[in-house]
Amino acid sequence: MIRNVARSFSHRPGALVLGLVACGCAAPSGEDAGPSSGPPRPNIILMMSDDQGWGDVEYPQQLAPGDVFPGHSEVKTPELRAMAAAGLQFHRMYSHGSNCSPTRSSFVTGRSPRRNHVDMAYNDGLRNLELTIAELAQTQGYMTGHFGKWHLGNLNRTPEPDADDLARCGGRCFGRSGGDFYSAPWHHGYERAWASPQALPTFEPMRIDPAGPLPSEGNHIGAHYWTGHEQHIDIDSPTLAGDASAILVRETTRFIDDAVAADRPFFAVVWFHPPHSPHRLDQATLDEFYSSEEQAEMNDYEKAYYSGITAMDKEIGRLRAHLRTLGIEDDTLVAFTSDNGLSGSVRLDDRDEAKAGLRGFKGSIWEGGVRVPGIVEWPGRIPPGETSTPMITSDYLPTLLDIWDVDLPDSRPLDGESMSEVLFGDRSALRLGRLRFDDCDDPVPERAAGEPEDCDSAGRGRGGRGLMRLGGGRSILDDRYKLISVTSGREWELFDLLEDPREQTPVATNADVDSKPQEIQEIFTSLLDEITTWYEVDTAASREGADYDTRIAAADGVDLLGDVGDETVPGDFSAARRTSADRPELVVERQFATLGEDLVVESGGAPAAYDGGNSPPGATVPAGTVVHSYLLHFAPTATGDLNDVEITFDDPILGVAASSESLAASDFLAFANPEFGRSPDRGTLAGESDADGWEILADGATIVIDLAAGADGVDQLRILTEAALQRAQ
Repeated sequence: MIRNVARSFSHRPGALVLGLVACGCAAPSGEDAGPSSGPPRPNIILMMSDDQGWGDVEYPQQLAPGDVFPGHSEVKTPELRAMAAAGLQFHRMYSHGSNCSPTRSSFVTGRSPRRNHVDMAYNDGLRNLELTIAELAQTQGYMTGHFGKWHLGNLNRTPEPDADDLARCGGRCFGRSGGDFYSAPWHHGYERAWASPQALPTFEPMRIDPAGPLPSEGNHIGAHYWTGHEQHIDIDSPTLAGDASAILVRETTRFIDDAVAADRPFFAVVWFHPPHSPHRLDQATLDEFYSSEEQAEMNDYEKAYYSGITAMDKEIGRLRAHLRTLGIEDDTLVAFTSDNGLSGSVRLDDRDEAKAGLRGFKGSIWEGGVRVPGIVEWPGRIPPGETSTPMITSDYLPTLLDIWDVDLPDSRPLDGESMSEVLFGDRSALRLGRLRFDDCDDPVPERAAGEPEDCDSAGRGRGGRGLMRLGGGRSILDDRYKLISVTSGREWELFDLLEDPREQTPVATNADVDSKPQEIQEIFTSLLDEITTWYEVDTAASREGADYDTRIAAADGVDLLGDVGDETVPGDFSAARRTSADRPELVVERQFATLGEDLVVESGGAPAAYDGGNSPPGATVPAGTVVHSYLLHFAPTATGDLNDVEITFDDPILGVAASSESLAASDFLAFANPEFGRSPDRGTLAGESDADGWEILADGATIVIDLAAGADGVDQLRILTEAALQRAQ
């Protein structure tokens, strides 16, 4: 395991770090216990709203020293107010993207959207070789679940809505998912899911008309809640009726109950729909929290908008109360934020208040687009208070690694850093690094010479709809200053966020910086040099796949699929699929995958030779083992045998699955659920030929494979190797 300060994060000096012990989701704590004596693997609930502006809460926040926003005058969020009082409130919390998908990608990977390739909504899915926060949680024994909006890839292979759906909903369906970019929560470390592909209505989420007939009777919005591959909740199910936030919290509490019953810590990600459109009026919530006089002051749009936020707030309270009922509140870390700032499409009478006067909206990297509410609560462990130290959504992953006292298991660069010192100790501690942003929001009509092409695919499949861009904006900020360009680096402005948090007057621009005081010139130059190197060198290399390590040392005579820089994994490995060359394929399937159950395979990793005439004795890779999985696939058009196909891995081989039965049992390790065909078509020992077989050499990391091609069936082996990070005991 590697801790690389320059490329990832480090323990801060004086940080309070928790050590690992045996799992227990409700371990008791002493009255005098400090943060370091708490459970090393606390239960974790990470919540995120959708398009909630920094000012869309009722509790006070500090824009800058001496500049306090008292809280929104109309929106009611009493539970978030209570959570902010009980936990640590971040006055400067940032989303790492200015719209939905990029921020969510940073949340789960600890890496900027530019690095992980999810630049914009609907332009890509989360890549196979990205290491996610849920996969890391599984290595620590957590039961993992995702509830709500996903938006990091499609949840099904078939595009939805289909033609019948479109006819039923008159072209107003909200599906826009399926087909390309299939990359679902269950491919990235989540054991349980109740996930929608994107935002759904805040009330009666399956219906076009919330008061209309059943969805199956032509009233379907065009999307589903998916629970697994090709598994979704029936659109007429009564479990999908009512408030969208209540649906998600109900499923989350069921998940928590199951984890507690299993005596396992839980890791739950809850991504709410409010206040993203479509806004739907929840009259019962409005009547519960707003007087008739208050309602009379609102327009119809505001009634729907505010009722959605308040209903979400109410459900956050129900979730926190459930922890108290179970007696596990002191062993549970709960966090809340938003995926980006206020949408510019809202029709509120006073839009400015919902973002506290900050400049810009969702879709921009001005403060109004990326500065969001932020609270982290862990009773008895994180002292209540507030901080102006900036935090960003990419910080979640390295912070949890710090709490678990686990190093990042490879050298991929992270853009987030651990906030443990701020959480548990010094509320005025400075960040080790600066925050760096980019987006696809430079609507120039033509690309200039040298203009980057990264954003050109944004909005693909939607006819643009305002998302197609050439080039983009970028910015960098520290504890005080922010340098920003919204013209793909053609012009730059420097702002002092302590004196001017609303970004009204730059202290310098690229046109006049030479006339400014020396200190300002140095700050300008330092920030510009860093963001330029980060954008043009560091993350450019990431986009080409430099961060991904297949853990394959050598592979002769084999075509690598899912290789460095290539996120593509074939969707068909059936007998019908053929390759024109007489070469096998080696597919990089999953990395850092934790086995939930014992896996029976044909051989372990002990050096030996096996073939049809020398049957392997069988072996078991035990539950809890963290593995890298690879699939060797050989089905050429020409009949012929291949001898001595040699592959050397960086890690010890743990097991080889070669029969149709063991391959089918381990297919959960495949990425994006490819088609494997009928089980009898698969396997290397199916024909019981002495020409089919493998040998594990003395180093324990090299396998030599003999393949006998035939007109029927495919030769396949699934090879499991040991990951650097193993499950905590």
